[in-house]
Amino acid sequence: MSIPTYKVPSKGYIKQGDTISKKTVTFGGDYAGDFTTATIKMQVYNGNIKVIDITNGSGITVISNRIFEIDEVSAPNNNLPDKCILIGDLQITEADSVVTTYFNVEYTVIKEYTT
Repeated sequence: MSIPTYKVPSKGYIKQGDTISKKTVTFGGDYAGDFTTATIKMQVYNGNIKVIDITNGSGITVISNRIFEIDEVSAPNNNLPDKCILIGDLQITEADSVVTTYFNVEYTVIKEYTT
């Protein structure tokens, strides 16, 4: 079974130094877990260098048992490296300690020329 890739943004690219809007993630269907008691973690790498490392309360906001948000990154805090595709994933550890990686994450970042 393969897992989907969540591209940020869904079409195109991110300019280094621009605001990255928050992303709302909703689980439906047969998902039986509860985000309010789970640990949600996302890490993204540029090669072997970790450039994003967020979790509940620090970059991820739990809205309900099936909805969470990947928080906005303000322009001054968007210091992602440019001219690259950043790769990572998002995993959820449920209250019963079951860990599942639900999707891969891909950021395409290009250089900002106007400052």
